[in-house]
Order: sequence, then structure tokens, then C-alpha cells
Amino acid sequence: MDTEARRRAKEHIMSWGSGGRRPAGVPGTSVATVVLADARHLDAVLASGLTGPGTLVFTPGPGDLAAGIVPYGGSLSEPGEDFALGEDFYLQTQDYSSSAFMSVLGPTVLRVFGPADFSAFLADADRAFTEGVFPEFLITPAVLLADTAALGGPRGADGPALRLYVDAEGRISLSPTGSPLGTVGDTLPDLLARYEHVNTASEAPCAVALGGAVPEETRTAALQVRPFLGRYLAAVKALRALTAQDIGGLKVSGFGHRVTDGLAAGTGGDLSDPDLPLVLWNAEQAYVVAGGRVFAADHAFAGAVECLLAGPDAAGLAPDPVLDRARAFLTERGLTLQTRIPVGAR
Repeated sequence: MDTEARRRAKEHIMSWGSGGRRPAGVPGTSVATVVLADARHLDAVLASGLTGPGTLVFTPGPGDLAAGIVPYGGSLSEPGEDFALGEDFYLQTQDYSSSAFMSVLGPTVLRVFGPADFSAFLADADRAFTEGVFPEFLITPAVLLADTAALGGPRGADGPALRLYVDAEGRISLSPTGSPLGTVGDTLPDLLARYEHVNTASEAPCAVALGGAVPEETRTAALQVRPFLGRYLAAVKALRALTAQDIGGLKVSGFGHRVTDGLAAGTGGDLSDPDLPLVLWNAEQAYVVAGGRVFAADHAFAGAVECLLAGPDAAGLAPDPVLDRARAFLTERGLTLQTRIPVGAR
């Protein structure tokens, strides 16, 4: 496997694991990534039209890279197992609840395999929200959290058009822990219809990816009382990126801390919208994460951005000139905030 093919395969398998961003170069009419637990189902999957331009199918045993069929070894569905792509890339799958007690030795997918894992995930999110303490293992750059849309993250691109998993019995879902959407031989329109049907019946987004691991009523109840989970997952992603740059000791605005004196943590309009910019800081430097980019800033500027995000009650907590500078800085970069501060209210 040449360098470009390996890079593309890694991008697809990480997208498949998280249920997040669609890999580059895959048109919306094609399923991006299909993972087979058993090579016996390859012919049926190909014959059913689930693949198209840009699709990669990962199968145990022999493959055909020119046709988008990538051979792999190991497993992506069992905790403690490794997925091997050739001889130089290994991806371990680990259950969430054990991860706090294990060392990360390489690329690792953390997956919720059952209620205990789900409870551990919620406990970590709750502690981050109230105390500002994020689990070290989760912000390690080599770690990827699986099925984020089902855990309160943005639904985004997730669904049958992004990723499929075919288990050893030929059942098709989004992930190894997902509820079945069909069986080999079913077409993409069939799977999409069932996916929408399952989600319509749920009161929380993405009711499929964890449907085989956590009772839906349990998942829904937990997400409904934690509207900050999307923001939490966005903060985890930002912390992971900054940790990769050897930037540590960071606090995240709204999660147990605020830059601005007098602005309470755990409150504000920013905590339920994962798409808004994030403010992070340590003793030396502050950072604004927005639009997929990280901007270094001084603490006063970061505090002004924080006030713009939090809502009109925070408008008087930062000096007007700094608020104007923060607003202009973001606007120049196409990151205009839908601030809640009416003109003339300051």
C-alpha cells in the first residue's frame, strides 16, 4: 500500500470510528466507508449498490485497493483488540470505562460498549462541567471517541451515507454497537429509510449508533438533562488539538471557570451551542478556537470573546474597546458571532 492509499485509508477508518467529518473526495451519493466483520459478505454488499465513487470497503483478508477494497487484520468491534492496516498502522479499540486505568500506546478508539461505559462517560462530562477537570486519557492526541453524535455531539454527517458496519451474521448498522438497520442485500435507500424511522421515534439525536449498547430511554434521559454535552465534546476536541502542540494546563470557558471576573461558570448561552467559538487559557496565554482554527490571544481579548458568547447579561463585564476589537477580529475572519447584545445596549 503506497503512502497516499494508506493516508486515505486512515482518514476513512477514523471518520468511520467517530461518525464525524466526511472524508475528502467522497460525493454525497456514495457511502463513504463500509467495514465488514466477515469477508463472506463482500460480494453481497458490492452487488447491493452500497458502494460508489470514493467508497472504501474494509474487509478481513485479501483486498483490491484499485477497486476501493482495503484488506485489514484484527478487529474493530472488540475491546482490547487491534485493527491492522498493513504492517505499520495499528488502531486499538478500547472500552470507555477501562480507559482511565490504561496507558495509551498508539492510536486508540474509545467506544461505549454498554451501560457501564455510558455512565463513565457521563460522569467525566459532569465533572468537567462542574469542576473544569477533563479526563487526561480523553484529551490525548492519539485517542478518538467513537459515535460522538449519539453521545450528544453534533449529528453532522453521521448516518448510513457516511458509514456502515456489517457484522459476522450480515446485519448492517452504523457501528458495532448500533441497532440493526437491515441485512446484506439491502440498498442504501432501504437503510436510510430505517435510519430516519428510528431517529423519528427518539427524542434525542442519533438513536442508532449506540442502540445495541445502551437502552434508548437511558440515553435519551441522560442527554436531555445535559444540554452541554455537545459543547463538552467540542472542548475535548480543542484540548486534544492543543495538547498535540504541547500546550497544557488549559481551562475551558464555562466549564468550572471563566476568564472574566463576575461571569459565572456553568451558565450562559454559549454552553448549549457546540458550534460557537471556544475560549481556552492557561497562565501564559489564551486561545480562541473557531471555524476549525486556533487563534492565540491575550487574556483580556479572550475575556471579551467570552462575554460576547455568554449573552447580554455579560456585556458590561468587559471594556467596550476590547469588546469592539474582539467582534471585529472575528468578523474579519468570517466568524461573525450572532451576539445577543443589541445595538446601543452597552
